[in-house]
Amino acid sequence: MIEKRVNNNTRQRGRPSRISRESIARVALDIGIQDATLMNIAKALQVDRSSLYHHVKSRKDVVSLATEIAVQELNWEAQEGATWREELIVLTDALWQLYTQNPGLAEAVQQALVTPIEGIHGFAESVARLQQKGFALDDAVIAVDMLVDMVCDCFLGWWSNNKPDSKGKPRSERLIKLWQEQAKNHHHAEQINAMVAIMQAGQRQWWERKRDLVLDAIALRLPPS
Repeated sequence: MIEKRVNNNTRQRGRPSRISRESIARVALDIGIQDATLMNIAKALQVDRSSLYHHVKSRKDVVSLATEIAVQELNWEAQEGATWREELIVLTDALWQLYTQNPGLAEAVQQALVTPIEGIHGFAESVARLQQKGFALDDAVIAVDMLVDMVCDCFLGWWSNNKPDSKGKPRSERLIKLWQEQAKNHHHAEQINAMVAIMQAGQRQWWERKRDLVLDAIALRLPPS
């Protein structure tokens, strides 16, 4: 038997890898963070799961990288000349859209599973923009931090309420009926029904009313122009 040897200088190079850290992360975003298991990602990329470990350490690593990409591509900056109020509305609208387009991301952020570096940079930039519009540093930090947290909490509240129950119906339907029943024989029926109306109006209107109330309160902290 003749052993075939290949000269090191003429060895054929292997085919380039079909996957990369970025391609894995983007598939995770396409699938949705909540469903982006390594098995599902490997299936979407048509590779063995073991192949992923040449590029990522774990699902947490994938989620972190996917979040970084999603936040980096987020368009959160208001137009030149925008007021401080417009700045904060654009920022929170962008975050709401981010969570809507990436199921599971808001939950990962709330549970501190991920802390995107781009998010830290964006936070600092938002604070600096408010300072340029008359905010004290501490007030600017608290304003941005509070609204960023509120977006996440409000989004998750509605996301949880819209999950199907054991009968396949959104939990929000059961919740609304419960409040309506309590309003029938309660001396504060007007107040209970007001909350029912808010729930029936939908998540976006509910969030915007909360946001506007906070923005009105922030305005009272600012010194006269």
